[in-house]
Amino acid sequence: MYRLMNKGILLILISFALSGCSGFNKILKNPDPEKRYNAGLEFYKKKKYSKSTPLFESLNAVYNGQSRDDTISFYIAKGYYIMSDYYSAESSLEKFTRVYGRSNFAEEAYYLRAVNLYRMSSRASLDQRNTIDAITAFDVFNTKFPDSEWNSKDKDYLDELKRRLEEKSYMAAKLYYQIEDYKSAIVALRNSIRDFPSSKHNEEQSFLMLKASYIYAKKSVRRMQPERYIAAIDEYYNFISEYPDSEYRAEAKVMYDESLLFTQKRGINLEDELDIKK
Repeated sequence: MYRLMNKGILLILISFALSGCSGFNKILKNPDPEKRYNAGLEFYKKKKYSKSTPLFESLNAVYNGQSRDDTISFYIAKGYYIMSDYYSAESSLEKFTRVYGRSNFAEEAYYLRAVNLYRMSSRASLDQRNTIDAITAFDVFNTKFPDSEWNSKDKDYLDELKRRLEEKSYMAAKLYYQIEDYKSAIVALRNSIRDFPSSKHNEEQSFLMLKASYIYAKKSVRRMQPERYIAAIDEYYNFISEYPDSEYRAEAKVMYDESLLFTQKRGINLEDELDIKK
């Protein structure tokens, strides 16, 4: 008996669900665009975006170039955004900001696009194209709407986006060192420090740049070793000048002493070779 009752309840629920879908499909297929538009507005006001969005989508071509055009386009874009369909939202918001820059919805659309790109941006280990696009979108929004009520909210987004780029730069530079591509590591580490001068990783990156220079010199063919050991010594001076109390100081000194010994055995005058006297 209990199983029969459960089965009966399930059938009733399915029946209600199907009838609800059937009712919505009738609205969606209604040939009268005005009725679809009004129904879309009602669903939108009730925050039923899964129903309002397809209704507005069905009206895109109907009201193209008319006074309701920007309203329909914005409600479509915001519907996708609220439903977390970020790729559809990005497509719709990008088009809206490009076509309807003077709309009453423009300010919110620019802001939503920036936040949407923030939500699309990947963690630091993955491609950061959306992160860069999000930073650009926030910059555009702040420039276009300097007095917007949303300006106070985007600082945290921007800080997080910049941290992701910083982490990506650090991880990519360190990866070159880990796979023993020391020449590329030196360039990548130097660029990372230049691009993010306040990064918490800069002491480690500066040390790795010294270590990569030292190993690169040690593994080089004999004729290339002198100039590369000199470069390693130069990196040591830079590192110890910037971080005199570093936890890496002892290891750095060992590499410096070995590099210095190499140059002394070959009678190299470091003051002549380096740009400044150390």
